[in-house]
Amino acid sequence: MTAQLIPEGERTVLQGLVAAGARISAFELSDRLGVGEERVVSILNSLAQQGLVRLEVQQFTSYILTAEGEEYARFGLPEFRLFDAVIELGRHADMDAAVAKAGLSPKTKGIGISWAKKKGLLSIAKDGKKMILEARADAPTSVLGELLEILHSGQTEIARDMEVALEQAIERKLVTSSSKHVIEAEIVDSKRELIDELLSAGLQGIGDLTPELLASGEWRQRLFKPYNVEMTPVPAFYGKKHPYAEFIDWLKEILVGLGFEEWFGPFAETEYWNNDALFVPQDHVARDVQDQFKVVQPYDHGDIIDEVYYRSVKAVHEDGGDTGSIGWDGPYSREVATRLCLRAHTTPVSMRYLWSHREPPQKMFIIDRNFRSETLSASHAQEFNQCEGIISDHDLTLRDLMGYIGEICKRIGLKKMKWKPGQFPFTEPSIEGFAKHEVLGWIEVAPGGLFRPEVTYPLGIRNSVLAWGLGAGRMYMASMDIRDIRELFTRDLSWLRRSYFVR
Repeated sequence: MTAQLIPEGERTVLQGLVAAGARISAFELSDRLGVGEERVVSILNSLAQQGLVRLEVQQFTSYILTAEGEEYARFGLPEFRLFDAVIELGRHADMDAAVAKAGLSPKTKGIGISWAKKKGLLSIAKDGKKMILEARADAPTSVLGELLEILHSGQTEIARDMEVALEQAIERKLVTSSSKHVIEAEIVDSKRELIDELLSAGLQGIGDLTPELLASGEWRQRLFKPYNVEMTPVPAFYGKKHPYAEFIDWLKEILVGLGFEEWFGPFAETEYWNNDALFVPQDHVARDVQDQFKVVQPYDHGDIIDEVYYRSVKAVHEDGGDTGSIGWDGPYSREVATRLCLRAHTTPVSMRYLWSHREPPQKMFIIDRNFRSETLSASHAQEFNQCEGIISDHDLTLRDLMGYIGEICKRIGLKKMKWKPGQFPFTEPSIEGFAKHEVLGWIEVAPGGLFRPEVTYPLGIRNSVLAWGLGAGRMYMASMDIRDIRELFTRDLSWLRRSYFVR
């Protein structure tokens, strides 16, 4: 590198770093130089790539009180206010009297009683029709209360010995956190001599050819600054489609090429379409809040759009209807059927399609979002894309289904697959297809089967209907060797910039 090759912007930032004499944040440096922070960060990255500057990213987390936290910081935690009231009433008091003396609102009353009991401050007993509170502690202290007071005073950083209280405050939604990334820069010691040489030499030649230089003709009497064409340039990150979105588009093209019609359906469904039409019993564990998100606002129940079809589904659940099955041998509730939920799979879209396309042959697919109350992990997400498909025709068999699924998986690059028998409420026989992931091992990507008569007979369909639900996210993971499903929806620009999908 020669002195003539250093641009004026880099010269200014280097001078600022030298003048600082120590590590300095990009924000502070931009303030001293009177240059925008984004511009300073860009120049610092360029200098770091040249080995002149060392950068370090510091993450700072600050904590602020929520509205509820502010209230407790000013008036005290409800459990301690209630405890103090009981103490003042002689350590043994009627609950209503203690609540009134503590000045608790109807909302904070339950919170105070619950946490006071949980922390061993108070016990609750029944005396006739009255609820009696009795003090169980002498002089309890509250680190959580101290924490709220500290944050209320304006301090945003928390000492290490208060981490347990901080976790409890966040759990109780009394405190929220925010993270900020700060870029700090300093001169590389081994490059100081070179930097001094660069800064001491005058900038020679024209660096930017401006309209003024062209109009005046002055550029004819000036030398141009030489450029080092062998230097590795700073990477240019161009706009592009998200690699997972590119994969989804390609998967749609494959299915359209195989003769399937794309279909769509609503995210919020009644349990009738999400479960009942699929012969899932109304007391099935998958309907619990642990697996299925309930919808309560602005409406918590929907409508039945086809009473004839509804009565057929009801009959199948109660006694099997005309299917030859005995059903679930129990009462069927319209109230449960009309409850709203976020669809847990795309199969209700298949049922809506069959309801309006009952005559064979039919080939339909949907690739869209579903929602389940899953525990987040490397292979499970609460929101995920599923590739659902059905084929309705005469004399179809399980081998036809395996052939279709195998062809789809082969076209997206899954080299190793295996099958095993499966069990699902709405298909029989059923299979589960697994793809080999080099790190995570065998992961399920393609469950499917033949719709049971209890699913198709209420629609008047007597021919075979094949159905499958491919995990689009897991298929992408397996085909692209991604190790964590959460990366599919990440906002990490470094991952997005270096990731791509090649068809």
